[in-house]
Amino acid sequence: MWMMQVTLEKKINLTQDVYELHYKLPEPKIMLPGQFVTFILTGIWGRSYSILEIIDDIAILIIKKWEQSDWGRGWSIALCDASVWDEFKVVWPSWHFVLQDNSDNKLFLWTGTGLVPLYNQILEWLKKDSREKYQLVFWVRHMNDMFYTDKFEALKLQYPDRFFYHLLTSRDEENGIIGKWYVTDFLSESVVDKYSEYYICWAPAMIEWCQKRLTELWVLEEKVYFEKYS
Repeated sequence: MWMMQVTLEKKINLTQDVYELHYKLPEPKIMLPGQFVTFILTGIWGRSYSILEIIDDIAILIIKKWEQSDWGRGWSIALCDASVWDEFKVVWPSWHFVLQDNSDNKLFLWTGTGLVPLYNQILEWLKKDSREKYQLVFWVRHMNDMFYTDKFEALKLQYPDRFFYHLLTSRDEENGIIGKWYVTDFLSESVVDKYSEYYICWAPAMIEWCQKRLTELWVLEEKVYFEKYS
């Protein structure tokens, strides 16, 4: 790991509070899927974020902006409110949450920016000449909190026999009725019979919730991998 200075080159609003941020690196880098960087912000403890992907000398991250009242998450405000060409110090890189090197079918469960540490890994594995299947379950409160659905659809068309995705919302209203669809509504015996490994990127309480449901469905603990999202 080493310290470097990066420059914010582009900001894209994916939703009302989720941003795709492009940082220019001092030189082109090769990324290992699952790596993350730690931003060093003045007056704020270092904060780590997973890298979505690297294109030449541009590192792309997706960060959710939390309001200051939400557990004092000032670091997300500092990054999401930054202006193009603002510079930041980061510690680069670390590597933690990675897919197992095997041919097992894999099911992924996440909410919001929890997709980031998994997205690049899934892309890399799909490019390999293999037969394993990948199913994504993306949960948010409202449909307008969804993003990258166009990318999911493109992958589904490119890998129709190997890539699948399922979108869940828990607070959207239709005909005056608020639908409450949760991951536990999706997880069933018929679903888990198709997959051998499970990857969860979520808040700690939600990880426990998913683990409990998978245990009820007789999924072995060692087949469940997770990254705490906060």
